[in-house]
Amino acid sequence: MKTSSVFKKVGKLYQAWRERGTRGFIHFVYDRLKARFHREITYPQWVAERQWTPTKIAQAKQQLTQWHLRPTFSVILPVYNVEEKWLKKAIDSVINQIYPDWELCIADDASTTQHIKPLLNRYSKLDSRIKVVFRETNGNIVAASNTALELATGDYIALLDHDDELAIDALYENAKLINQHPDADFIYSDEDKIDPAGKRCDPFFKPDWSPDYFHACMYTCHLGVYRTSLIRDIGGFRPEFDGSQDYDLVLRVVEKTQNIYHIPKILYHWRVIPASVTSSHEAKPWAYEAAYRALAEMVARSPYPGRVEAGPREGFFRVRRTIIGNPRISIVIPSGGATLETPTGTICLLEQCIRSIRDRSTYRNFEIVLVDGYDVPDAVLDVVKGADLNLVRCADPFNFSQRINLGAQAATGDILLLLNDDVEVVTPDWLESMLEFAQQTEIGAVGAKLLFADGRIQHVGVMVLGGNAGHAYREAQGDHPGYFLSNIVNRNYLVITAACLMMRRQVFFELGGMDETFPLNYNDVDLCLKAHQAGYRNVVTPYAQLVHYESVSRTPGLRPKEWEHLNTKWKDYFESLQYQDPYYNANLSARNGVLFEL
Repeated sequence: MKTSSVFKKVGKLYQAWRERGTRGFIHFVYDRLKARFHREITYPQWVAERQWTPTKIAQAKQQLTQWHLRPTFSVILPVYNVEEKWLKKAIDSVINQIYPDWELCIADDASTTQHIKPLLNRYSKLDSRIKVVFRETNGNIVAASNTALELATGDYIALLDHDDELAIDALYENAKLINQHPDADFIYSDEDKIDPAGKRCDPFFKPDWSPDYFHACMYTCHLGVYRTSLIRDIGGFRPEFDGSQDYDLVLRVVEKTQNIYHIPKILYHWRVIPASVTSSHEAKPWAYEAAYRALAEMVARSPYPGRVEAGPREGFFRVRRTIIGNPRISIVIPSGGATLETPTGTICLLEQCIRSIRDRSTYRNFEIVLVDGYDVPDAVLDVVKGADLNLVRCADPFNFSQRINLGAQAATGDILLLLNDDVEVVTPDWLESMLEFAQQTEIGAVGAKLLFADGRIQHVGVMVLGGNAGHAYREAQGDHPGYFLSNIVNRNYLVITAACLMMRRQVFFELGGMDETFPLNYNDVDLCLKAHQAGYRNVVTPYAQLVHYESVSRTPGLRPKEWEHLNTKWKDYFESLQYQDPYYNANLSARNGVLFEL
């Protein structure tokens, strides 16, 4: 190895130690070694490594005998003219459950195929836990599901389609969670698909409860487990939403409870056959139409009026909220008046930023609070001055948090928008798109989609994994849809960059503003963690887009002990989260977004 290369590596290690401290440096080295020896695996390999062996099954059955709670699950199975082999697999997947306290409630919806009735009768005689009712008239899936629901006597119901399969540990894992969280009213898990040959594919590893992502798509889907009494209280399934009856069900369930839990394990296998909605839009076009109507009804019931628009793909939506009143937005911009050399000449980033705000924004009730350290040239101030600009000056050495706090104190608006001076507005309705969320009392921070000058992604949300903050899909192509369209629909994240962050002024000060012990980095991470800890949720909307000429105005990189300071301050909270980001599934890789090659 060349001497220069050795010195370069030593230099990087020394820099990492200075930035992170001793504890952070150990994490840094561990992560690098882990990444170096990371083994890419295919999904079939991943599945094979997690097979339930007879020994594991025996251990699980022994463990459940020690549980304090033994809830009974009523598996709801509506049936209509399904092929015999798929129906048998569905029923057998319940019979083969590790957890024994279940009942299978089957409602046949007046099937016309001859094999259904004798098959169901045979199974009901085989196992007393299997209950069957034969409807005299065909009423579609909602009517059949409600008929099956009438048979249920269990504490919880679990929904199973007549051609799908439960994983062998599906009810076991749900019962285990209920023992840990007896208040659970709604539980959902991860899922995959299974083809006619029995090959599993296309896994969906989901985030923890994410209301704004749920309003974009019915991501919880399978396996859904619900407290039976709650389902009866809301009236069960509604026939006018046939095809998306489970979406409508959850939209009403979550209005009644916040006791929502996610099991990050694949507990359901969704059959991919021509008659399934998994195959194509043409299979069940009414399903998406019903989903649209279910969302529209949800919006009509909510305290935030609005409308539903079609999303970027079939089956995805955008919920638009009406802006209440005409709130004033205070755009707080700390700046040093930095310039950028371009092929066409030198530009002042602050001038470009403010010009784009004034020229392109369709929302007009804003003020610009410019926080200057007496280093913005007078000539620039002359250019950007205006009736909408409030100049705040600070003679102290640059501290981003301090300057944001000073700007927030001087702001006159009810809404704060923290904004770097090295951004440029792209979408004219960016303020409206963010304000729709910021005005909601349950929401803390709202972020936008930020792109590098060459169109690649700089920010669509920040994940915090193992105490390390990182941008999702950083440097991916700007139109990259992300994992299950996460980059192109509204989605919840734990953290949002302060390069463009909107928050109600009252919430900002309730949280204590920005922590000035983070003068350069992690101040936005800290602010968003405070919001999340206080019970607010944070959201990124890709419909608000800006170009971000990142780090032009300051030198990139961490300063000594910044990482260590963040992880010391938030140690207890990180431990309560088990060092996982609730909006990023633990089965996915922190290195490249997926654990395996899809």
